[in-house]
Amino acid sequence: MNRKKATYQHWVSESLPLSLTQQIERLRNLNDVKHVRIMPDAHLAHDVCIGSVLASDSLIYPRAIGGDIGCGMLAAEFTCAADAIGTREAKAILTLLRHRVPIIKQPKENICSEAFQQIECSLSHRALSALADKAGRIQLGTLGRGNHFLELQKDACSGALWVMIHTGSRAMGPAIRDHYETLSSNTSGGLHYLQATSPIGQHYLQDHNWARSYAAMNRRVILQQIENIIFQVLGVKPVNALGIDCDHNHLQQETHDNEVLWVHRKGASAVHKNCLAIIPGSMGTPSFHVIGKGNQQSLCSSSHGAGRCMSRHEAKKRVSFHRLQNEMEGIFYEKKQSRQLVEESPSAYKDISKVMKAQKKLVTIKRKLLPILSYKG
Repeated sequence: MNRKKATYQHWVSESLPLSLTQQIERLRNLNDVKHVRIMPDAHLAHDVCIGSVLASDSLIYPRAIGGDIGCGMLAAEFTCAADAIGTREAKAILTLLRHRVPIIKQPKENICSEAFQQIECSLSHRALSALADKAGRIQLGTLGRGNHFLELQKDACSGALWVMIHTGSRAMGPAIRDHYETLSSNTSGGLHYLQATSPIGQHYLQDHNWARSYAAMNRRVILQQIENIIFQVLGVKPVNALGIDCDHNHLQQETHDNEVLWVHRKGASAVHKNCLAIIPGSMGTPSFHVIGKGNQQSLCSSSHGAGRCMSRHEAKKRVSFHRLQNEMEGIFYEKKQSRQLVEESPSAYKDISKVMKAQKKLVTIKRKLLPILSYKG
C-alpha cells in the first residue's frame, strides 16, 4: 500500500483555520491517496471537509464522497423576463411549491412511481432495495432540508428568468454509505475504505451509481413541477428541456497527467474542459453558470458553492431574524420561516465574489444570476 504523503494544493483565499488544516493533513496521510485538492468554498465537516477532492489509485473512501451521493444542481431558462414575477405571482408560486415540491416526503397521491422505475441500474443488496422501494419512492421529487433549495433567478445580462434546483439522493445516499461502512473492516486515518476491484467495492460502485441516478431524477421531477407552476402562473414554458445538470458529491475514475485515478469529490464540481457547471451563492446572493477550464492542477474541479463561514450552530447564535430579513430585502421567500432560516442566511456563507475570484484559473463565468425568489426547507 502506498504510504507516501499525498500531494496538496488549495484555492482558498483566506487563511485556513487550524481545525481544517489538521483535517486536510489527515486526508493527505490516508492509505493510497495520491492527491488532495481543496476548493475555495472549503469548510470543516465530520471526517472529510466540504470542498475537498481526493484521488486514489485503487481504494474507495465512502466518507470522501459523503452521505448525499449525487447531490447537485439543475438549472433551466424560461421564455420570459424575470421581472414578470411580482408580489402576486411570487405568492402564488410559493403556495404551489409547498404543495407540489414537498420538503420531506410525497403525499400518497403524488408518489412518482413512473419516474422511480426509470432510474438507471439497480441496487446490489436486498435491504437497500427494500429501503428504496419505501423511503426512496416517497421522497422522489422532494427537496430536503439544510442547504437544499429551489431558486428563481434573473440573468444579470439578459434579464431572463431561470430556475436553479439544489438537492440530492435524500435518505438513500446516507443509507448506502452506512451500509458499506458496516461491511468494511479496513480503515485508514479513522476512515473506512474499500478495494475498488473487490466484490464489495464493485457493489459500492453499483449502488453509488444508482444514488447518482436517483438524485438526478429527483432534480428532474422537481423541475417538471416548477415548469408546471410557472406555466400555470405566468403562461410560459422553458427554453430548453435539458437545462444544465451537474452533481458535486461523487466518485469517478478519471485520467490526470497519465494517471488513472479514483477521484472523490465531496462538495466540489467536476469542471473538465468546456464542461458546464453551476456554482450557487448563498440564499440572497448571486449564483453563476461556469465553463470548466480543465485545470489539471485542481484535478478538473471547482467549488460547488460559496461555502459556509459560520457553522449552523454559530449562525443561530449570531444571526437574528431581523438581520436575515435585511439581507433578503427585495427577494421573495417564506417570511414566516425567518427564525428557522437564520442558519442559511447570506452572512453565514463566504463572499461568493471572493470565491469566484479565487478560482478564476479553474472556471470561466458564462452567466451571472441574481436571486428573486427562494424556496427552502
